[in-house]
Amino acid sequence: MKPFLAFDTSALVSLGHTDLVETIIGNYKIIVSQRIIDELKDISKLNDSDAIASRKWLKKVKNFQIKKVKKRSSGEEELFEICKDLNIDLVSDDIKAIRRYNKLIDCYFSIHLIYALYRKKIITKSKAIIEISKMKRERDWKQNAISIAARILFK
Repeated sequence: MKPFLAFDTSALVSLGHTDLVETIIGNYKIIVSQRIIDELKDISKLNDSDAIASRKWLKKVKNFQIKKVKKRSSGEEELFEICKDLNIDLVSDDIKAIRRYNKLIDCYFSIHLIYALYRKKIITKSKAIIEISKMKRERDWKQNAISIAARILFK
């Protein structure tokens, strides 16, 4: 049985910049709220690389489990409730959300998911590094907490 993970929009967009969408769907059960789908739809209307990344996921929405949740002020707040209720982990590239929820639920950046795929021997180390490099470039991470975490993981 595939492990369940809640994904926010930022993590899905980041991961959409990789060639790993099918691999992720094949190895994890993706849980979102309707707000996450709506945010992906909004981003997909733009004309940039994030829009292309969003469209990759929207083509795969039938593979998502969309949980009904009381509307909150953000998708991360909705996912936090889902994670608490289902006792599952959150994947987010929203650094503020990770700081806010990390002591209450297990939270991971998208790069941790790629690292897990590597550790499980689903992808090679070189594939993982290439895909994280794509994310870093397309998301313009430069030296933020996510790119620093990636560098430390793959030392």
